Amino acid sequence: MDAKIIEFPERGRENRLVSSTARLEAIVQEVERIVADDPAAGFDRLLATMERMSDQLLDLACLLFDEESKLQARSALKSLSDKIVETREAFEQLEGRKRT
Repeated sequence: MDAKIIEFPERGRENRLVSSTARLEAIVQEVERIVADDPAAGFDRLLATMERMSDQLLDLACLLFDEESKLQARSALKSLSDKIVETREAFEQLEGRKRT
């Protein structure tokens, strides 16, 4: 008789996945509202929302991907976060020039 390994699903994983997906959907809707209302006035809010979206995508990656893919996602999203910071700093410098 051959032994068979039975893999049980991770407890609560499905609920965490649904919850994480719902949070991501709420963030996407927030981005759509910001862009529709006044993209220029809401630029800082848009960048902050994109940072939250990046965090949420990483949360989803941790639920869905294998270890190697998680590392790749983490690296890509870290790069995105760095670009958001650079963009924010560049716009702050531009705003400083406009005021002087």
